Amino acid sequence: GDPGCSTAIRDTSEMPMRRIRVIPILVGCFCVLLTDSGSRADTVTDPTLGFTLKLSSDFIPRSDLVGATPDIVHAFQYGDATDEGIAVLLLVEKLGGVIGRERLKTQDMPPGFTGKPFVTTWQGFEIDGFEVPETVNGLDAITYNVQIPLRGEAIQVKLFGPVDREETLKPLLREILDGLDGKSNWLSSSAPSTVAESENYGTVLLCLGIIGIVAGLVALWFVSRRTPRGTVLVIAAVLYFVSWQIDDIRVREIRLLRGSMRMLGVAAGILGIVDLCRKRKPKPGIEQTDAPELE
Repeated sequence: GDPGCSTAIRDTSEMPMRRIRVIPILVGCFCVLLTDSGSRADTVTDPTLGFTLKLSSDFIPRSDLVGATPDIVHAFQYGDATDEGIAVLLLVEKLGGVIGRERLKTQDMPPGFTGKPFVTTWQGFEIDGFEVPETVNGLDAITYNVQIPLRGEAIQVKLFGPVDREETLKPLLREILDGLDGKSNWLSSSAPSTVAESENYGTVLLCLGIIGIVAGLVALWFVSRRTPRGTVLVIAAVLYFVSWQIDDIRVREIRLLRGSMRMLGVAAGILGIVDLCRKRKPKPGIEQTDAPELE
């Protein structure tokens, strides 16, 4: 059957348990740019993970950090290091699977976690982030971790820097997220974010879908009784055709509409075939006359 309705309601297919990944940056070589080759980041394209990332020329690729842990796939340094040797670093980690829309909870945190959660946005979605204090060579630092729900495999963006540059890091994180583009496994919504992100919104959509399908079936039954034969089959064809025209729209409400239309289209097709085969009773007031006999 068509998955449109159920996908629109759940919007959480292939959801591994969400856990924040906090990897302290404690190694000195992580913080100091060893050599500046003069190369600057521009647009990073990752066909494997399915995203592009536009960065300003202030970002310098740090190939020495890629693979420092198995999940780090991209690394960059922003500007120069401080006099104490701490640089602003941008790391992109793969998370090993897709993530759902459920909020991260305290039990999802690693033991001893002292970070502070926050909510930010990416491509219209509200996503989870965590601000994590760190200590590097006796100096205070901070890391912003944000999980991005990409369709193929989710990633985590980590922006690390000295705590005294916090006012620079926050707008820089916003700039990075605005420059990150990719297809998400989440469905967008035409409802306000406060409504769309609520736990009961999926149930509301499900109820609306059921009501719409039942009302559509009743309407089709009346149409089959009061219109010429073949009308319901035409309606079935129109419903099914229109549902395929909106197939690529990844909006929860549109997915619900698409699934409902296809279900009604199938029901209308069956009802239309039955109507064609059924012998209708003559309308009241119309006399039936026998055919003249042939002499």
